Amino acid sequence: MRLERLIKGVEEEGLDAYLVHGSANIYYLTSSTGGGLLLIREGEATLYTPGLNYPMALEQVEVCEVSSYPRGEEGLFKAISGRLREGESVGYNTLPLSLYRRLREAFEGVELRERSELIWRMRRVKEEGELELMRRAGRLADLGMEAAREALRQGVREHEVAAEIAHVMMREGAEGLAFQPIVASGYRSAYPHGGVTDKRIEQGELVVVDIGATYKEYRSDITRTFIVGKPSQRQERIYNVVLEAHLKAMETLKPGVEAREADDIARRVISEAELGEYFIHSLGHGVGLEVHEPPTLSERSEDVLERGNVVTDEPGVYIPRFGGVRIEDMVLITDSGVERLTRFEKDLDAVMI
Repeated sequence: MRLERLIKGVEEEGLDAYLVHGSANIYYLTSSTGGGLLLIREGEATLYTPGLNYPMALEQVEVCEVSSYPRGEEGLFKAISGRLREGESVGYNTLPLSLYRRLREAFEGVELRERSELIWRMRRVKEEGELELMRRAGRLADLGMEAAREALRQGVREHEVAAEIAHVMMREGAEGLAFQPIVASGYRSAYPHGGVTDKRIEQGELVVVDIGATYKEYRSDITRTFIVGKPSQRQERIYNVVLEAHLKAMETLKPGVEAREADDIARRVISEAELGEYFIHSLGHGVGLEVHEPPTLSERSEDVLERGNVVTDEPGVYIPRFGGVRIEDMVLITDSGVERLTRFEKDLDAVMI
């Protein structure tokens, strides 16, 4: 059981208590969607949840005691402060700054120690049950991308395309969007986080579509770049360079590989095409209950890939006032390489509208 594994890790770390904050972490350990804070002490765990969510938490949680507190940080502080003692060593994964300060002021002798890795080393390796949910989330994202391809045409507004994507994914079973979608056309496609506006899509433009679905709390993430009409020579060249970087990086993803090595391979392909200055972000990131999790695939990453990691492979080129291209799939690291969890087509012919 996940909570038992964390309790064991807390004991091995020599901590007297451990505080777990963050809705994704609370859900991962207890199945509660109501948030709050989980306190581990002396081999036992108690979930402190806002009173408004208490009845729901009682139905959802079977692995530990559930206690309610009046809504707000003051109520939470009073609930947990009675469980801490002077001179103890208290670990935590993350805490709101104001709560951290309150605890430091109230317990001068308490040693607060950041130990987020206790949870991340569990969450970064997905269990088979988690993977089934992520496969479903990936299929929903593929359906959303198909909806984007069908909706894209000259004259349609970006927000209209985004609406079609959301409608299809939720109609097919998504609980919601994994993040705010991106439908960035023309010059806006050079903005990696371009979002969605009321801009009309024009003939000859690049359109970056970055979307994800949430299914039973788990997320997916996929990006495709569409071209409205026949691409120019420059557009075609950039697209093929990014696709090559994407595919070559994916070939390297396997257990034991340093994450920065995959980033380096993609970056090398783009740099050799004299486009390196326009690849302005890292290759990818982990995905799970949150859309950005460890491990990180970047130039400075110290992560080593493991079987069970779910990561993105998303190189991009962004040229101001011209446009951008990003191609992204979410993949599972397996013993033999990767399993693609998003499978929408990405050859140039497939993304021409």
